Amino acid sequence: MCLIFAAGCGDGTSEPQPARVASVTVSPPTATMQVGGTTQLSATPRAADGTVLTAAVTWTSSSTAVVTVSATGLLTGVSPGGPVVITAAAGGQSGTATVTVTPAPVATVTIAPSSPSIAIGGVVQLAATTRDLGGAVLSGRVVTWASSNAAVAAVSQAGVVTGLSAGPAVITATSEGKSATAIVGVVNVIATGIRNIETFLDRCPTLDAAYAQIRQDFELRSDGALVTATVACTEPFSTQPIAQLTDELIALQVLRTAYYMSQGTTGKLPWTPKSLYDWMKTNIAGVNLKTAPGQLYCCDVIGGRSYFSTSRQDATQRDFKRVWTGISNSLDFYAHEIRHADAGSPPHVTGCPAFPTGVFGCDATYDLANLGAYGIQYWLNANWASGYLNVGIACTPAAKAMEYANWHTSSANSTRGRFVSNAPPVVTVSAPFGGICLSA
Repeated sequence: MCLIFAAGCGDGTSEPQPARVASVTVSPPTATMQVGGTTQLSATPRAADGTVLTAAVTWTSSSTAVVTVSATGLLTGVSPGGPVVITAAAGGQSGTATVTVTPAPVATVTIAPSSPSIAIGGVVQLAATTRDLGGAVLSGRVVTWASSNAAVAAVSQAGVVTGLSAGPAVITATSEGKSATAIVGVVNVIATGIRNIETFLDRCPTLDAAYAQIRQDFELRSDGALVTATVACTEPFSTQPIAQLTDELIALQVLRTAYYMSQGTTGKLPWTPKSLYDWMKTNIAGVNLKTAPGQLYCCDVIGGRSYFSTSRQDATQRDFKRVWTGISNSLDFYAHEIRHADAGSPPHVTGCPAFPTGVFGCDATYDLANLGAYGIQYWLNANWASGYLNVGIACTPAAKAMEYANWHTSSANSTRGRFVSNAPPVVTVSAPFGGICLSA
């Protein structure tokens, strides 16, 4: 009888014992893979005599931040790095493989914006995005930039495009042999500091970063008395209650518009070498709001300083000033009257179609070398309409852009009867209304 705890049984032989694992071989012993890629490893446990054994295998990675390994030996590249040691353990023995993870190659390149428009002298930042075959964004890749016409648009190796002359230029971004292109249109316009006039005017002037400078440059007066009270404003400017849309607030919005519209105008206005805003503050100290109706002139002299004077408006008139048509209407009248304070400004005369006799409500001629007050109004409206003096009309919704462009066309053409000789040409507009929408 064979005892339970005996080393052997009746025939005198021992029970066969399972062979012990003497070694583990991992295959392949080295591997190189890409981020996001997978590689399958296999582990072979063997006995001392080389016999392949069946045994449970446990897998580990020395750096899971670089490469992970599953319970079945499947590697997944996580980030570039290595070599990482992958260990397969079975029966108290282990084997290893070393793995290096390389960056995934660039499969595609895209550029944004893809078709920007900029002014001569303007700049726009292009951004190149590199992606792998699966569409995942790849960071840290070297991108080189080139322009098809460096005389039209130059591009830096940071992707900054500068407009040099009118025309198109193809900008190419290349990374690891893959490329993308953007077509940059460079136009001959005055690029102001306003990119979309509609969204610009929904900002309260009292909340603008330039507010303190504007109040320093221009005083507000009421029948000659300095306005010191706080001017209230609720954004969006265009929807605030009419009681809050005061003459003071409208005057500040007109001045704020002039401030930002002046950027880029230095040396480009036909009647002054200064920017529009600097020209305005050189000639007037501020705005005098008058209770008496029918007041619109320059200037009242208060304390030895000149002030543009205008009557306070009723609710209907103020309501019109919520949007660009109303603000531009005020701004061109500001410019008209301030021109009268300008040294050497041509005086009004009589004899034009609008006032053939008796009333001095005409400019003698339309002369770009010496524009009169009506000449400035015409020039502003004609160039707002065309987009040459670009305030982002074309960046507003299409119906609104057409409305604004038609308003300026009508305003410009209405002044043509104010010239005794050499009336300026008739203004016409067509799509794209207000010129082009500048990217920068």
